[in-house]
Amino acid sequence: MIESYSEIEKRMFEKYKELTGCDCHDASDISIRIKLLAGELFNLQSSVEWIKNQIFPQTATKEQLDYHAEMRGLSRKKPTKASGVLRFSLPEAGSGRMVIPAHTTCSTAGKNPVYFVTDTEAVIDAGSLSTTVTATAVESGSAGNADTNYITVITKSINSLLRVTNPSEFIGGSDIESDDSLRKRILDDIKTPSTGTNKAYYKRLAESVDGVFSASVAPRVRGNGTINIYIAGQGTTLNSSLVTQVQELINSQRELNVDVLVESATTARVGVSFYLAAKSGYDYEKVKQDVLNNILAYYSTLQVGEGLFASKLGSAIAKTNGVDSFLYTLDSSCNYTPNASQLIIPGNINIYRGESST
Repeated sequence: MIESYSEIEKRMFEKYKELTGCDCHDASDISIRIKLLAGELFNLQSSVEWIKNQIFPQTATKEQLDYHAEMRGLSRKKPTKASGVLRFSLPEAGSGRMVIPAHTTCSTAGKNPVYFVTDTEAVIDAGSLSTTVTATAVESGSAGNADTNYITVITKSINSLLRVTNPSEFIGGSDIESDDSLRKRILDDIKTPSTGTNKAYYKRLAESVDGVFSASVAPRVRGNGTINIYIAGQGTTLNSSLVTQVQELINSQRELNVDVLVESATTARVGVSFYLAAKSGYDYEKVKQDVLNNILAYYSTLQVGEGLFASKLGSAIAKTNGVDSFLYTLDSSCNYTPNASQLIIPGNINIYRGESST
């Protein structure tokens, strides 16, 4: 445990009095020297503690954690952009063609819009009501993952009657890999080293691709000599282009005579219901929102094939500041074990007001 500056200073003044029998005047030369030396000792102690933390991957952070990853042939994954399909439509069919230029910018509605641009030119032909075109988020990150019908604004109007929406989800956006995620991959690699032929080898290959948060490896699903790999982003499925990228990487480095198939994981929605009581003096609605945020954060850590457990979910609830107690409802089934191809995502999360014990 690190001593604070004041603790070091106090200890030095007490030792000085013990050895000399005199108190130090605050403005004396000795007092100033003790204070300066105490500051340097505190800085030295802090530096030593920082070095101790960076020596081991369990406690290393940031650039030093990257060095631990490099020693095992791993690297921090870069952020990726979400992609999907936009549908442009008119209320009535026109007599002429309407051209929607490439790089047309659209966005979500609200205070903090997320922007997307079309990848290619799109055309609504004469007599037609709509057309679809692929689009990509302007900024990298998970914020670009958008639910169906979430993108509704054309930032620069081509025609006042033209409307836009996304008929399906925008997926594939991911933030730069966090320390916790990278640390887990490093520790997994230490615990189960890749041999070039085992499940760890294929899992490591798949998870090395930017945008892939987790991968599950299932051997012999299609018979002897076959391996299925199911991949997912953080709390989301992945688009076909990323699946193809992982497939090509695996094909170039797989074992001879092994048939490897890469697929996007399917999702399993699992919800939870419970009664929540806040401590006296806390705003219940704020505590409730903080609890919901912690629950969603726990879901986001789940990997393909990883189960949801009431104990871990309960830990996410209980650690929230202001929580007095909580109790799962009788119909809440929050223990769920998926198959190797499934990624658990949040279902209905129902939080009811409970009675405080205080």
